[in-house]
Amino acid sequence: MKKRLHNLPTLRIDPEQKINFKYNGKNYSGFNGDTIATALYANGIRIFSRSLKYHRPRGLYSLDGECSNTFMEVNDIPNVACEKTLLKQGDIVKEQNVLGTANHDMMAFIDKLDWLMPAGFYYKTMHKPAKIWPFAMKLIRMASGLGSISPDFEIKGKFDEIYPSADVCIIGAGPAGMSAALTAAKRGLRVIILESRPWTGGHFDYRTSYYNTDQSHFNRARELTLKIEKHPKIRLFKHAPAIGTYHNNLITGFQIGDESDSFTQRYIEIRAKNIIIATGCIERPLIFENNDLPCIMQIACAHRMARTYGILPGNNCVFSIGDDSGLEAACDLSDLGLDISCIADIREDGHNPELLNALARKKIKVLKGWVVLEAIGKKHVEGVIMKSLDGTMSCEYDCDLLVASAGKTPLTGHISLLNTKLKYDDYTGFFLPENLPENVFTAGRILGIENSYAIEKSGELAGLKAAFNCGSCEKAEITSLEDDLKNIPGPVRGNKFVTASVKGDKSFICFDEDTTIKNIKQAVNMGFDIPELIKRFTSAGTGPCQGGISGHNLPLFISKYRMLSDNNLKPTTVRPPIVPAYIATYAGSKHTMTRLTPIDDIQRADGGKFERVGVWERARYFSNDYTCKEEIENVRNNVGMLDASTLGKFRLYGPDSLNVLQRVYVSDMTRLKKGKVKYSAMCNDDGCVIDDGVVVKIDDYDYYFTTSTGRAGSTIEWIKYHTRYDQWDFHLVNLTDAMGVINLAGPNARKVFQEITDEDINNSAFPYSGYREMIIKNTIPVRVMRLGFVGELSYEFHVPSSYMPCLWNMLKDSGRKFNIKNFGLEAQNVLRMEKCHIILGSESEQRTNLLDLGLGYLWDRNKSEAKTVGAIALKQAENDVNRLKLVGFKMINNHKAPLDGSLIVDSRIRGYVCTARNSFTLNEAVGMALVESELSNIGTTLNIFEDGSGNNRIYAKVVPMPFYDPEGVQMKS
Repeated sequence: MKKRLHNLPTLRIDPEQKINFKYNGKNYSGFNGDTIATALYANGIRIFSRSLKYHRPRGLYSLDGECSNTFMEVNDIPNVACEKTLLKQGDIVKEQNVLGTANHDMMAFIDKLDWLMPAGFYYKTMHKPAKIWPFAMKLIRMASGLGSISPDFEIKGKFDEIYPSADVCIIGAGPAGMSAALTAAKRGLRVIILESRPWTGGHFDYRTSYYNTDQSHFNRARELTLKIEKHPKIRLFKHAPAIGTYHNNLITGFQIGDESDSFTQRYIEIRAKNIIIATGCIERPLIFENNDLPCIMQIACAHRMARTYGILPGNNCVFSIGDDSGLEAACDLSDLGLDISCIADIREDGHNPELLNALARKKIKVLKGWVVLEAIGKKHVEGVIMKSLDGTMSCEYDCDLLVASAGKTPLTGHISLLNTKLKYDDYTGFFLPENLPENVFTAGRILGIENSYAIEKSGELAGLKAAFNCGSCEKAEITSLEDDLKNIPGPVRGNKFVTASVKGDKSFICFDEDTTIKNIKQAVNMGFDIPELIKRFTSAGTGPCQGGISGHNLPLFISKYRMLSDNNLKPTTVRPPIVPAYIATYAGSKHTMTRLTPIDDIQRADGGKFERVGVWERARYFSNDYTCKEEIENVRNNVGMLDASTLGKFRLYGPDSLNVLQRVYVSDMTRLKKGKVKYSAMCNDDGCVIDDGVVVKIDDYDYYFTTSTGRAGSTIEWIKYHTRYDQWDFHLVNLTDAMGVINLAGPNARKVFQEITDEDINNSAFPYSGYREMIIKNTIPVRVMRLGFVGELSYEFHVPSSYMPCLWNMLKDSGRKFNIKNFGLEAQNVLRMEKCHIILGSESEQRTNLLDLGLGYLWDRNKSEAKTVGAIALKQAENDVNRLKLVGFKMINNHKAPLDGSLIVDSRIRGYVCTARNSFTLNEAVGMALVESELSNIGTTLNIFEDGSGNNRIYAKVVPMPFYDPEGVQMKS
């Protein structure tokens, strides 16, 4: 490893803590505080990756992830921005997007074929003739994308989530952001700061130039940081980039944890009364021929490499710059030992005279009105050609480092996400917001301010405005500070310079997508006249950088090339996430976000094996026998209990409640009588069944009904939608969570029920599809329905959730002498399948209507005045012979039941198996399937292709439904 610069007060590394890692199978080391990229650079690595399209060598360009140059595979995770990723002990780092190595990429020959890939070539080539497209598509897919990940990869670490709120949320902990935080906190406001770097300070952090006569910039940054960290009203999140800003002052971000944290990463979602955006600036790239070569880097990158990480970025350097930060960096880097041959400055005037004098004392040549024309070298910079802007003079220099920057560009992404229009400001050369949303403020260099004192004062002003919105500040304080700001330096003059006078063949405006100035010209010449269209046609700014490198230069260059006025300058759209995050980070701490029934703990204690069903956790089995033979036979021959609390349960009442039922249910609800249960279904406008359940008439204008588990959450909105224009007077109450349901089923169900009630529940007093309300043990109010979903004598007890455990245990105790047992969803599934009772989603899909499922008997065709949802579509489909039909089948030759979803075929696919099981009750394999109507006749042989069985087919015969107790004797007795 190259010797580091030691004893620098600005260092963020600890040379006493060595960290070992592997790169391409070889052992390397860095220091605590290094990023992977800085550690590699210190070890002499200059080529970090190869570009997406041309496979050109790419190196360290910035240190804030503004492009994909340092994307590598780290610990099996591809596309890790190594310049932002802190080095950890044992990291395994690999190159990606190379055939061979980054130094010797066998795909590099593509760079010479750029003439074959003009702007938009992928829209215009390889699709004619059509027969070559499948072959071309495979090649494109093989060549496209950066990095690859194993389908079996499982990310390691702990991912958390927090949802804090604040009076003020500040994005950016530079001098402006910290000043704003302290000002707001002093007035009693709760403040949250999000800072993307692992430390605060922004552009103050690494600068040794003087903030005032007694203090350097980096010392001022540490002074502000200490105040921030000690203030009880301020909560600082370091290494926590903000990724989105939304309406109603919602800010999202994530924090990267270190070894002392309990999380690897955690998602942060903040609700704030005020937002202060103090994100500062990045550097606007200077465009010239071969501007993407390794060892070309931005000013701040070179400066921070030395001051923050102790790495002198080169030996012999040339600068080509556009503002005073380049002059300051050159002075400082020269003091640290960097040999600087020349500084080319775009500007003719406006330089800081103190910096010019300092450079003169160091005998460093400054060429005003000059720019780099071309970088020379194959795998890294070996020299440069400089040229005066008027084109009259040129010169060459040998170098191993080129520091290049056209100036500054503000980080306005979070402003753009708030749908704020940005307008080009001719003086600063920035895109600045025209009108910020209410309670949103900006501060610092994002406004074009460069004076250090003014930057802090702008932060104080933003903090005061936030305090004023919270009633903690007087208007006079704001006015006084605004007056003070008028007397100190404001925004500085910028420049519009984008590119040297080159053809642009290898002058890159976007590194991520290998988009050149030549490509932009081609797009404009083809009629794409605005940045947004050109961005899409050339892909400039659509890569991982999200416009970071190209976002400002693109509209500037287009305006110049088309000779437009500044009023026509428009930036491209910014979309979240501004900074990419792992999907695991969004997922958070992997909470099991499921709902539990009121007797969940009791069923688990009884040995229930649970699975997630929609939003619920439900008991699927009660033994390790997944055929559930014992559970099924117990219900058929004895008595069992099922927790059915997940059913949707609703009360509908009011003068127009009957009209509502008539509208959404296919049956005629005027025939519904008190004390009876009516089974019916809801359809959508296409006549497709979306829900089924039972309806009970409690009293005149008062109804109780159930829905399927999956529709419980959307039923109210569904009904409101279909009655929105009728001005009906009704009320709908969701009782799903308020009520639990127990299904008691089997030949001995009545005997168990009779043990807990004195009421007459004999068949004559409480017949099939009857409804009763009673009080169990003078305490528990119960609504009891006599149903038969599993084909046996069955009672559904609807009881307030708080009474569920009591009633469940009561039934269990009374059934003990009958050897009562629990049964789960799989046993219920087999029992109802034998009876051919459907479950929506199992025996139906989005194409199947009421008639296809054999439920046409539910539809009352004579209630047209109700405008029943789906009735028109059902009438049109009545004589349609080309629809799928639900049929029952039995396997031929005693073959086992096919898998659910198996295809029914002949010369083509003719349908599929919905549910099939080996029936212990029938002693044969049976099932239901959706098939084309010509296969639905009784006796038709079905050819079933079972996935996983090779080319062998198995056979079944269509038979009448139901399979079990077709007369319904069992459930009606």
